[in-house]
Amino acid sequence: MRIKFLVVGLLLAMGIAVAMDQRDGFEAPIASWLYPGLSESLTSVTGVRIARAGQGVELVYEDGQWVVAQRFNYPLNQKQLSRLLNQLGDARLVEKKTALAKHHGRLGLLSGLKDPAPMITVQRDPALAPVLIGQQASARQATFVRFQADDQVWLIDQALDVSAAPADWLDPSLLNLTDAMIEQIDIDSPVDSGYRVTRDDGGNWVLATRPEGRSLRYETALTPLTTTVGQLQLMDVAEHDPARWAAGAATAVYHLTSDDRLVLKTVLATGEYWLRILIETDEADETDEAGGADSALQPGLDQILSPSREALNRFDFKIAKRNFDDLNRSLESFLKPKAAEGIDD
Repeated sequence: MRIKFLVVGLLLAMGIAVAMDQRDGFEAPIASWLYPGLSESLTSVTGVRIARAGQGVELVYEDGQWVVAQRFNYPLNQKQLSRLLNQLGDARLVEKKTALAKHHGRLGLLSGLKDPAPMITVQRDPALAPVLIGQQASARQATFVRFQADDQVWLIDQALDVSAAPADWLDPSLLNLTDAMIEQIDIDSPVDSGYRVTRDDGGNWVLATRPEGRSLRYETALTPLTTTVGQLQLMDVAEHDPARWAAGAATAVYHLTSDDRLVLKTVLATGEYWLRILIETDEADETDEAGGADSALQPGLDQILSPSREALNRFDFKIAKRNFDDLNRSLESFLKPKAAEGIDD
């Protein structure tokens, strides 16, 4: 009889275990989406707002393109926006954390005026609930978040890093120019005598007129003048201000194989480095401020210019100091020191 009770007990225990296993299989917690359905409907998004401590940026889809509203509707960085939207669409709420407001500060999720978290609002129909973006987890690719109207904190499985500064969202590209597209370069600086860079019979960059008894530091010393223009990075934009260019501007003229010329003017104004891009063509034989109604882009320039012709006319472009310095290299910086040449001062 005792053995019979043991067998029955064992079978009962096994049955309970199987039932529990089946229940766990159906009821096991499954990570839910931060924004359910967003990844399948990204084309319905019409805007993204990111706000933080009185600063904010609105990314808006307008007239067939994405623009930064706080920067005169200048085109935004498409890759950066696409990455953010894909992360939001793929994000899952993987761990439920604290719901106590007193702990929000150490997770970077405050919503007040003191060190607030950036808040993202995705615009579509219907609009999505604003979410605050906190600190990233230290041990994995994850971020602490909470919805604006809820004290509950979640950990999502995406490493989000967002900025509320409008300048950080601008399309950074300016010129898609390669060495092979350039025939000659003329440099004119208010603090240095002008010089011309051209190609020799072997296609190498040389000085059209080399100072007597001087030579280049090395054979490819002039190459940075051509690589710089293909690496220009936009830092910010401002509406064109003629007063900014009234005095002290340097000029670099790039003669292209397409018979066009890019005139790059640079100036240091109020501690910031600015670039102005103008266009010259052989047809008009005069500087085109990129806004004349009778002038048209040559086919070659379509592939070279990232900003539109209207943008070239309307804006001054803020660039990094390193780009400014490269465009303002003195003639002396390309030459071997006089002592090395055996020249007496």
